[in-house]
Order: sequence, then structure tokens, then C-alpha cells
Amino acid sequence: MININKPIGKFTRRDTCRFCQGKNMTKVLDLGDVPLAGGFIKEKDFAAEKYYPLTLNFCQDCYLVQVSNVVSADTLFKNNYFFFSSAISTLVEHFKDYAREVYERFLKNEAHPLTLEIGCNDGVLLRPMAALGVHAIGVDPATNVVKLIDTKGATVINDYFTEKLAWQVKNKYGPIDAIVSSYSFAHIDGMIDVMKGIKHLLKDNGVFIFEIYYLGTLIDEMQYDMIYHEHMSYYSLMALRKFLKQFDMEIFDVKYIPGVRSGSVRFYSRNIGQRPESISATVIQMEQYERDKGFDKIDVYAEYAIKVKDTREQLLRLLDRLKQDGKKIIGYGASGRGTVIMNYCGIDGRYLDYVVDDAPAKHGFFTPGTHVPIKPWDFVRNSKNPDYALLFAWAFTEEVIKKRQDYIKAGGKFIIPLPKVSIFPE
Repeated sequence: MININKPIGKFTRRDTCRFCQGKNMTKVLDLGDVPLAGGFIKEKDFAAEKYYPLTLNFCQDCYLVQVSNVVSADTLFKNNYFFFSSAISTLVEHFKDYAREVYERFLKNEAHPLTLEIGCNDGVLLRPMAALGVHAIGVDPATNVVKLIDTKGATVINDYFTEKLAWQVKNKYGPIDAIVSSYSFAHIDGMIDVMKGIKHLLKDNGVFIFEIYYLGTLIDEMQYDMIYHEHMSYYSLMALRKFLKQFDMEIFDVKYIPGVRSGSVRFYSRNIGQRPESISATVIQMEQYERDKGFDKIDVYAEYAIKVKDTREQLLRLLDRLKQDGKKIIGYGASGRGTVIMNYCGIDGRYLDYVVDDAPAKHGFFTPGTHVPIKPWDFVRNSKNPDYALLFAWAFTEEVIKKRQDYIKAGGKFIIPLPKVSIFPE
């Protein structure tokens, strides 16, 4: 059950913008006091579990949307980080394609191509990079995750990427042809320090490429479940252009990736005046889209907050009706997204018997804040088939449905909470 008397953990309340350091910040959404999204917990530790206020703020000077209550990076990532990219087949294939594109477009003509990845996780991108003959350096603070990497041609640095570390890397390996990052740019509070490191380390004609959850998708698809302490910033082209200009850098291309993590964007940036490409038509189109959507207007975010509350009420009405009808419901996907939905909506053991997840590292743990046990899928096979599975991993709906045809054929249904509440099969 959700803890009513929530002990609040240590955090820093940032009163300036992460990008421009301005103070013209406005709160646009309050998700309450919640546990860490990835803070899966053992029963013996329930009493010591900490909660943290989670609010979304908007900088009216540079337009960055951000979480300003900052939990320390060591608490979030250092020793018990539970996200393993290689456990998700969709991501494995995605990163193979990503490596191939970066190599063909930017590295194949280099005699000894050198890349550095900020936030390499379990090596899901380092492996295909190394297979292409690239010396791939990965930087990541999550000790329990990077210790799984055993890839020839890859160098792993178990640390945070900072300007100081960038100097050390450059002194040892030289300037980098391509610096890449996948989703970790949402996880960093000290972005100015990180960008100083990138600027120092990147070759003059090098590229800095980063994939990130896109603010447009967050707004258009009601993805409030992406908002948690680990995801500190939500990027728009508007905000990024202002930020990169501080470092004499610019975005010259973007690529939408709709099938990955329910909608992301890959931004391609460079030192201004150092590469021959023209600014792409996709960049120009995104600029127009963001102006039309009003991502620089506070009213857009106020309307979003109202819609988020409406979505919560719709989901709870459905769950209440199903429980009144005596239906058995489980959760599917013990993820950060699931943590947010469960805690914001108040979905605990009153609604869900347990949550299943494919990652063995989570089995035997309980969901943060709501304390629902996490089981392997075999637990479903060996017990009474649940009537419904609330799909917290809705970003991978297609993959899950394909994988769990046995459950569906046995009469099971998935409740999909976002972008709108629905049931599959209907």
C-alpha cells in the first residue's frame, strides 16, 4: 500500500534554469511526493524508503522544461541502477542501426575513428560500434551495469562525464570524431559543465549526436509517465538552440525516431562553421512545428497539466469498474514509467496482484512507493491467468503483444494507459 506518512529524502531545490541560469521559472505540473522511479525495493527496506517532491517547471527565458528538485546523481545511478538496455530487443536492434548510421555518415573515411558515448549503460551501442572497427569509449557511473560490458575494441570508464574527465580523456586518447549520447542527456543536472567537456573533447569538425525524449511527444501523447527525478530535462529545439549557442555550436539535422521509447528525436550538432552540411529541412520544419504548438508559451503547459489529471481519472474509473466486477489484474513492466503511473494514480495492491518484468535483476523486489511484488512471466504461466495486465511498458506495446500471444489467446487483455486509456484486444 502507498505510504501515507511519506519520509522525504535529501534533494536540492534548484531555483535557476539548468540551461540559461535564469530565475524566470514557473511551476506547470505537480506530481506530488514520489519515490525514485528506479528505486525497486526489498520488503525489509519499506520503512526506510524515501520520497521526493516532483514538480515540472518552465523557464520563460530559454523555454527549457525541467524538474528542479534534484536528487544526487550517486543516489540515482551509482550502485543499483536497474535499467539494462540489452534486455529489450527493440533497443538492441535500434542501437545496431544507430551505430551503422553514425559510422557510414561520419566515421568511415577516418583512418582510426574514435567515438565516446556519454551514458553507455551495458554496452548496447559500444558493441556494434566496435564491430565496425571503431574505438568506442563509453562513460557511465552505474557500476553494477558497466561491469557487464566485455567488448573487444571498447574502453569503459566507470564515472560521470564532466569537463575534468574530458581533459583526461583527450590527454590519453586525443580529440574525438563523434561524441554520442542516448537518453542520458535527460539525466544530467550540471549541463553546462558537461557541454564544456564536450566542446573541449570534440574535434573541430567532429559531430555531437544525442538521442533524447522529445518535448513535443511528451505533450502530444500525454506522456506524464516520462516525468521523474531521473529525467531532469525535456528538450525542444527552441531550448537546445539557445543552449548550444553559448558554446558556439548548432544543430544541423534532426531525425524523428517514433518507434523507440514511444517517440524520440536524434539531434545532430557541430561547431559552428566547421562542417559543410546545410541546415536540414527537418530542422526548419521542427522550428515551425514548435512555434505553431507554442512551446515558448506558459499557457500550453497549464493546459497539459489539466489533461494529465483527466487521464488519471479515466484510468482509475476503469480499474475500479474491473475490480468491482471481480477481475484479476496485474501490472506488466516494472519500469520508471510504471512507478510514476502507480504513484501518481494511487495504483497499489488494492488493484494489482503483482507486476511482471523480464529483467531477472528486478525479481524479488517490490515496486517503489506502492510495494507490489515483481515476478517473472513464468509466475503467470504457473498460476491463474489474470484477466487484465496493465501495460506500464506501453512504449513497447507492439513488441509485448507479439511476445505474449499465449496470454492473449488464453483470454487475457492488456490495459494501455497512454496516450489514451484503452484495452487490447477490445
